[in-house]
Amino acid sequence: MSNHESVFPTTSSIPLENRVASVFVHVTDLRKSAEWYSSLIGLPIKEERLNGGPVYWFDFQGTHLILDSNAANHQNPDWNEGMKPRMMFPARDIDQAYRYIQDSGETCFEPERHGTMAYFNFRDPEGNCHMACWTAVQEDGPEITANSPIIPSIGGVFVDVKNMPEAAKWYTDLLGVPLDEAAASQNIYSVPVTSGAALLLDQHRHLNQDSFTELFFFETEDFEGALEFVRNHGFQLAGEPNYFPDLREFSLIDPDGNRIVVAQMN
Repeated sequence: MSNHESVFPTTSSIPLENRVASVFVHVTDLRKSAEWYSSLIGLPIKEERLNGGPVYWFDFQGTHLILDSNAANHQNPDWNEGMKPRMMFPARDIDQAYRYIQDSGETCFEPERHGTMAYFNFRDPEGNCHMACWTAVQEDGPEITANSPIIPSIGGVFVDVKNMPEAAKWYTDLLGVPLDEAAASQNIYSVPVTSGAALLLDQHRHLNQDSFTELFFFETEDFEGALEFVRNHGFQLAGEPNYFPDLREFSLIDPDGNRIVVAQMN
C-alpha cells in the first residue's frame, strides 16, 4: 500500500468517532490491580465494581480506564490473547462500523450484543488490536477530586508502530481526519481527536528494539511531587526519570508488568 493510497472514505459518514473512549489494561488479579491504580491516583475502591465481573473501570473525564481480567474470554474457545484490545473507539452504528472496517481491515469477530451495548475487535495493519463499541447512552465521567499529585485522567494513549508513514495514513483514514505528511516522518505522530486522550502513534520502541510497550500516560502538574509520592508509597519505577526540554516523565510497572507513564509538559 502506498502512502497516498486511501483505504477508508474521508467523509462525514464514517461510523466511528475520532476519539478514544477508553484505554484497556489487561490484568490477572482484578482486585489487586484496582487497588494499585486507585492508590496511584488517590481514589477509594468502589466495591460494587468488584462483584465477580471481568472488569473494573474508572470513569475519568474524556477517556475512561478499564482494567480487564479477560475472565469471560478465557472460557471462549474461539478467543486468543491476540484479541486483547488496547483502546476503544465509539461507534455510531455497530453494524455500519463492522462493515466499514471489514472493507479494509481485519475484524476479530462479529459484533457481540449485550442489551444496550455492542462491540467487536479489529486489528490495524501491524497487528495492534482495538475495540469498536456502541452504547445506547454515552456519558462523560464526573469531575473527580483525588488525593494524589497524579491527575485522574488519561493524557494520551500509545500505539506502537514500525512503519510510521503507513500507520499515520491508516489511522487518519480510519477516523476521517487529514494526514500531516511532514509530521508522519517523525517518531511520534499525534492523530487528531475531538476530545479526551491524545492518540499517539509511537515508533520509538521499534527503533530502540525495546521488548516492552507503554500503554498510556497520566499527567501531573507537580512532577517532583508526583515522583516523591510514588517513591514514598512503594510504587515500582521502570528506570530513572527522563528530563527533556518540553517534558519530564517517569514510567511505572503495575502488578502485571504493564508500563504506564506519568508526565508533565513544560
